[in-house]
Amino acid sequence: MIIAVCSFPGAPGVTTLATGLAALWPAGPLTVPVLVEADVSGGDLTTWHRITGRPGLVSLAASVRASSDPVVVQEEGTRRALLRHAAELPGGLRVVAAPPTAHEAAAVVATLTRRIQVLFSGVTVLDLGRVMPGTTGAHLLAQADAAVVAVTGNDPSQIHRVARCRDVLDALTEGGTRVGLAVRDSRFSADEITAETGYPVWASVPTDTTGAAFLRGEVTGPRGLRERVAAWSHTRHNPDGVEWMPLLATARRLAEHIDDQIWVREPSPAGARRLEGAAA
Repeated sequence: MIIAVCSFPGAPGVTTLATGLAALWPAGPLTVPVLVEADVSGGDLTTWHRITGRPGLVSLAASVRASSDPVVVQEEGTRRALLRHAAELPGGLRVVAAPPTAHEAAAVVATLTRRIQVLFSGVTVLDLGRVMPGTTGAHLLAQADAAVVAVTGNDPSQIHRVARCRDVLDALTEGGTRVGLAVRDSRFSADEITAETGYPVWASVPTDTTGAAFLRGEVTGPRGLRERVAAWSHTRHNPDGVEWMPLLATARRLAEHIDDQIWVREPSPAGARRLEGAAA
């Protein structure tokens, strides 16, 4: 399944939220969440976690581009194939990082849209960055099982942009996708935001510099590298251990909510057609 995290122009914090969702996704013996950074404007993960030169979106795109036979491509779309192009961060989070520059990222993301079936296995959290209708990012967004739109709640213009992009979100829901909002430190109530945009608020994302720095792989305060790695590992095995960081606690609750939404969803004929089109 694909969980897409995106914003419309002007709303930051997408990669941080996507990283938190993937890191705190409800654990299971066969669940290996993979964070795929598919932002056409360029990625942040290579810089944050110093993973330049390791497998990533470039190697994944090259792999699927070399497989012109649809049957071969579909076989390459197994979880094992995706994991081969993922780097492992401290604590076990697997990430497929995008190139940091826009001209490199745009090319490999475009390749991914033509071989989208490589993402349909296990739990894939897709970081799309800022999405505009009719773009490559919007095409990838249309493949998601659940879309989380991150907006800056303190600025009414961000909420207005979501409302103006209602046709994009409506197309997703018509295909069976669950859509909800993650709103950053809003001074508006959830009911007010829903009334304006037509979509429920799934999470209120707090300003948490420690949690954000933690997700970026930075050493903050008195924590050394060993303590930070141990803390990250602890959160993977004991989700309650993130409560001391509000941002990670929020990401965990949001991940659980999305997981519940997906599993209770009834099969959608429109959604089935979307998957068939991706595999074609």
